[in-house]
Amino acid sequence: MKKAPAPTKVQGAFNDTAMHSPIAQCVVKASPTNKSTDGEAQRQRIVEALRRRPQTSYDLRRAGCYQCPTRVFELRQRGYDIATSRVVVIDADGFEHRQIALYELIAEPEGGAA
Repeated sequence: MKKAPAPTKVQGAFNDTAMHSPIAQCVVKASPTNKSTDGEAQRQRIVEALRRRPQTSYDLRRAGCYQCPTRVFELRQRGYDIATSRVVVIDADGFEHRQIALYELIAEPEGGAA
């Protein structure tokens, strides 16, 4: 039986070593006062996270946003310019996830209200 090749480290990928980097440590977490799963609350958390740095859908799920594509679509309809690229992520357990969305906030509408 042919052994599958080991996953390669891709820019933007996470692994146990990368999780100790300063960038990985600023992964957004839902604040204790904002645990709402309401669409508006999720959009606000996404905007706040994207203002800090680009975020993967994996990051945003950990922040309590489980409908990332829908929420990003809604933000785009409200005038936010959000770029999407696809990356490979290696999770903390060593599993490789391909084609994970990486969202980057390019510009906000005037007023910037989510």
